[in-house]
Amino acid sequence: MCMMMKDKGCSMSTIGYYLAVAGAINWGLVGLGSFFGGDWNIVHMLFGSFMMAESLLYVVIGISGVMLVLGCKCATCTKCRAGTCSVGDKKEPEVKA
Repeated sequence: MCMMMKDKGCSMSTIGYYLAVAGAINWGLVGLGSFFGGDWNIVHMLFGSFMMAESLLYVVIGISGVMLVLGCKCATCTKCRAGTCSVGDKKEPEVKA
């Protein structure tokens, strides 16, 4: 995904980006909670009674983080990294004189 142009790239890249951001915020809250004596793990608050769903969500967030580091290899994201990304570009209508 083009980091400076978040509306470009494939859907999986965009979803992975936002999952990685959500995971980073969750880990930040876990760290702050440990300083202040609280349990601020949002994932555990939402899925605490469903251990399998909580574990699966952690795995998906981890995969999205790895994808963010390594980059998506699909054709759309490859074009975007090459600077020829056309997803979401709006072409100006041609004005004939």
